[in-house]
Amino acid sequence: MTLKKAKDVSLDHLSAMRALVRIVELGSFSAAARELKIATSTIARKITALEEMLGVPLLHRSTHHVALTEAGDLYHGRAVSMIADLDDTLRVVAELDSAPSGPLKLTAPVAFGRRYLAPLVAPFLERYPGIQLDLRLTDNHNDMVMGGFDLDIHEGENYLDNLIVQPISRNDSILCATPAYFERRGRPQTPADLAQHNCLRYLHPEGDPRWHLSNGKTVQSVLPSGNLQSDHSELLLEATCAGLGIAEFEIWLIRDLLVSGALEIALPKYRLENALTGRQIYMAYLPNRRFSTKVRVLREFMAEHLKGIGEWPQEGPSAGLAARHIRADP
Repeated sequence: MTLKKAKDVSLDHLSAMRALVRIVELGSFSAAARELKIATSTIARKITALEEMLGVPLLHRSTHHVALTEAGDLYHGRAVSMIADLDDTLRVVAELDSAPSGPLKLTAPVAFGRRYLAPLVAPFLERYPGIQLDLRLTDNHNDMVMGGFDLDIHEGENYLDNLIVQPISRNDSILCATPAYFERRGRPQTPADLAQHNCLRYLHPEGDPRWHLSNGKTVQSVLPSGNLQSDHSELLLEATCAGLGIAEFEIWLIRDLLVSGALEIALPKYRLENALTGRQIYMAYLPNRRFSTKVRVLREFMAEHLKGIGEWPQEGPSAGLAARHIRADP
């Protein structure tokens, strides 16, 4: 692609680039013009001038709809990245001689956020009062660029492309039930014994319905069956605590119940392999956030308070020993 006008990238070009990005994100020229506080005719002229300079149309326009052309899609993707890099550079320079401040957007899974992040919000903001924290809890993966997120805390290795990652903790998963359930139904000794038990299943559209249990280099897979399945881990946890059956959970979700003895580990000699939740809990952030002071202090704070939160020491063959060796506090 050859530019029709030999012209350096200028503030006018940057302004037009920002305008295009907002038009795409908001869906119309008028909405983008209102947000940018300029006339619709002005924003239209910016896009027309940009298209003339590039020599290709970037947008398909109609009365009620705006869509990217093939060239526009390429330009928009690069523009989003360039604007994010520029804005981050400006933020970093501004933060050099000042305390961390400004908006900071964090996302995490729902149950993890409620149990472990909610108690940390007040201490973090007391330490850094100039930060305005925006915490979004969801079990669906967020696009960090489009969502404007500074940091993502999540399990597993499924969404790590183009991100910088920092492990917080190993992410161990186990099978467990109440002591009363084991007294009533017996304790399984091998994965094959699970066929004789009421197994409560967690459902996820990207998850494997089978339980994969490893003992050294040997992996055994079973398809659990029982009278309850759900896509909500905390609902399954309530049913498990009521003695309904055996279920799979990550250590971070049930560590306090193991410490208290309310739950006991089934098949403690086996490690549960789950491709969806993975082997680690990570903090992830975009490369253009690596030098941000406020992102750095949030990472350090979370690493300090969440270290080892998902780990099972595996120090003995019995469920009771395993439970007693787990620390009550992260």
